[in-house]
Amino acid sequence: MTTRARRRIAFFEYPDVFEDFYPHYGVDQQAFATRWAGTGNHALVALLQREVGDVTWYETALAPEIEGGRHEVTGCRVRVLPSSPVHRLMWRAFYLSRHAWRWRSAYRPFATVASYVAPLSVPLWRALRHDRPDCLCVHSYSSGRFDVLLLAARLLGVPLVACHAGGEPEGYLGATVRRWTLRRADRIIASSGREAEMLGRRYRVPSTRIRVILTPIDTTAFCPLDRAAACRACGLDPSRRYLLFVGRFDDGVKRISAIIEAFASASANHPDADLLIAGGGRDGARLRALALAMAPGRVTFMGWIDDTRRKAELYNCAECLVLASRREGFPTVVGEAMACGTPVVSSNVGGVSELVERDRTGWLFEPGDDEALRDSLAMVLADPRRVRSMRVHARQAAEDRVSPERVAGALRECFEV
Repeated sequence: MTTRARRRIAFFEYPDVFEDFYPHYGVDQQAFATRWAGTGNHALVALLQREVGDVTWYETALAPEIEGGRHEVTGCRVRVLPSSPVHRLMWRAFYLSRHAWRWRSAYRPFATVASYVAPLSVPLWRALRHDRPDCLCVHSYSSGRFDVLLLAARLLGVPLVACHAGGEPEGYLGATVRRWTLRRADRIIASSGREAEMLGRRYRVPSTRIRVILTPIDTTAFCPLDRAAACRACGLDPSRRYLLFVGRFDDGVKRISAIIEAFASASANHPDADLLIAGGGRDGARLRALALAMAPGRVTFMGWIDDTRRKAELYNCAECLVLASRREGFPTVVGEAMACGTPVVSSNVGGVSELVERDRTGWLFEPGDDEALRDSLAMVLADPRRVRSMRVHARQAAEDRVSPERVAGALRECFEV
């Protein structure tokens, strides 16, 4: 690693291309490159830019519309470059061909190959050679993209730091190759102690290369507020109680339908309670129909909320945040909610247990255990005084583990490789 005061960090996220994620949430390339900051990656990059080095976010796309820009929220430089020609042909054939529906059973093989060929882009590799980064930071080692970028790091002669974006090893794309490549990362940022243990046991990653670091949360912006004022700002009735889900509408992973069904059952004896659902995505219409059938008039869809102040107000309105995901890394919304003093009811996935402690900052249940989810929501609604008493502990846990000051020091040490 060079001894320059400001390292140059090349950052890569999980999706193969821009079109795989952002258009589903109404984000175009101009907004992505200049102002949109709605993921945990943006919080991580903002802290890296401020505390560690100069970050360039490299985003591949099927059809780049801009060259990039300077992101006004994170401060990083953004470059938008085409994915490889082979990847673009594969993507269009799989998703756009009139025969594409016949190939859906072959999604996993397609996704595996696509994750390897997408970054094999001549313009991308030319950009890396020209920019001469001091380090590559790869957010996710769960697909072939990691393997290709590890090769790029070795060819450039620079270290690679990998982060986990969620999921279990059984779901990794190109998992067999990962048994050889993963332990060759110079640093791995794990989302929990459980993940760190798995990396050593299953992939033989030396413990000296692993750091458990949670997603940083702006604990100044996300903070306790007067609840009545927050409810009024969100257009909500302060006399009612609210359970809250925040996230993308990918029901196969997030299991929002399970939350709606559990709420409908748990709230039967609590007519003063409503469920708020903030987010957006492909499953929106189906979830709205389910909410209308299961709990008519008691589920409100708030839309996708980008504004930090509005999101903080929403957390402050809620009795608790509710997650029922099948898999996660460390969900940013957990840190945001707890920074606002809001307890969390969640499936025990990824790094959630690093912050959520039973009967102190929230409740955990096993993924897929819908009875435990329902019982946890019923307990929240039955004992509001107990839930309110947990708010101070939730805030303290966030300050101790995910405040920028705490995370910055760990990141600086991690990138000194």
